[in-house]
Amino acid sequence: MKETLELIKKYGATAVLVLWLWHTHNRVATLEQKLFNCLERDRYEQYYTRPNEAIIPKKIEDETKSNS
Repeated sequence: MKETLELIKKYGATAVLVLWLWHTHNRVATLEQKLFNCLERDRYEQYYTRPNEAIIPKKIEDETKSNS
């Protein structure tokens, strides 16, 4: 904190803007990572939580029943 105040005293508004930009960048990077994780989790659930279904054509279904 002391270093931050010294930078602000030495460089003035430029230091404030640089610190604000750095802080904003860190917040956006964190948010971006959280959104990416959410997207990946959604993709994972989409592929692995759907019930497995097979579409059997009518012709094969009829042949199976007649062979039984």
